[in-house]
Amino acid sequence: MYQGSNKSALLSQKLISDALLRLLENTPFSDISISDLCREAQVSRQTFYSLFGTKENVIMYELSHNCCFLPEKNPASCRSAVFRGFCEGYSRYIVDKKHIISLLVKNDMIHFLYDVQYRSLMECKYFISDVSDESRVFIVDFIASGMNSIAKNYILTDQKADVKFLEKLMFSLFGGLYFKNYN
Repeated sequence: MYQGSNKSALLSQKLISDALLRLLENTPFSDISISDLCREAQVSRQTFYSLFGTKENVIMYELSHNCCFLPEKNPASCRSAVFRGFCEGYSRYIVDKKHIISLLVKNDMIHFLYDVQYRSLMECKYFISDVSDESRVFIVDFIASGMNSIAKNYILTDQKADVKFLEKLMFSLFGGLYFKNYN
């Protein structure tokens, strides 16, 4: 996938990404051909292949550039000590990005959101930084998986939950509140 700074290439990436989202409104991902996508974006197949290579990479690009919860943009929200702020931020993200999340769920592609979120959390130098790297991999995987499941179920339950409900649910779940201590 193209990672450079050429303005023409960046514009073409945006055109292709926007075109795929428009096509996903009415057509399943598996039924969208590269030709359909290029025609909708008004770019050549050569441009598409040089910028993305695959339709899946277009989804990853869109999520990474426009639809990813980026805790590193607000370091206070991803420090372990203020995890409630992180939960509130991700809950707000789910509600704000429900359209793209619903397209992912509808097309059985929610795993792409997990991939992007996991990478984002691993790259955030503040997120769960006070543990060994060996432990951090598992902790971040667990949190990203849980976040992904909450986002998916928010869509599957017709977005009836609000930010406060999601925040409380996430904080309680990750805090172990739902597990009873039986001695």
